[in-house]
Formats: sequence, structure tokens, C-alpha cells
Amino acid sequence: MARRFGAVIWPSFFAAGVATIVFFAIVDPVELATITWPDVEITRLAGYSIGFFMFWLCTLSACLFTAMLIAPPRQPLAHRDGRG
Repeated sequence: MARRFGAVIWPSFFAAGVATIVFFAIVDPVELATITWPDVEITRLAGYSIGFFMFWLCTLSACLFTAMLIAPPRQPLAHRDGRG
């Protein structure tokens, strides 16, 4: 279980880090906050943190879905349809 957990968490963490770097190399988090939430004052650090965790949530869901798809079946295929 720990191996599967690590196989999902670490790739999603790495991908979120890369996505955060690429996204915030182009977009300033303070300007983005001004456009999206004009009444809320957000610091750069808070913008980077929120962005990272949003990217991590997206990549984590993708990695979890992939892990579910590649998981081995619980029963052999021959036993599923009644053929012994």
C-alpha cells in the first residue's frame, strides 16, 4: 500500500511543481488575484501556494485515476465469466 501511495503522490508532486514553475513564469499571482478576486488581497506567496496546491490536486487526481486503471484485477479473468 505504501508503494502505491508513493507511486501516486511523488509523480503528482513533481508534475505540480513543474506546472507551477511554468505557469508562474508567465503569470503574476498578484495580477491574477486582482482579476479573479478584486475584493480579496492576496500576497505573492499565498498566490504561489494556492496555485501549487491547485496544480497538485489536478495532477493527483490524474495519477490516482491512472493507478486505478493499471491495478491488477482481483480475480483472474477466467473466473469472472464462470469458466473454471
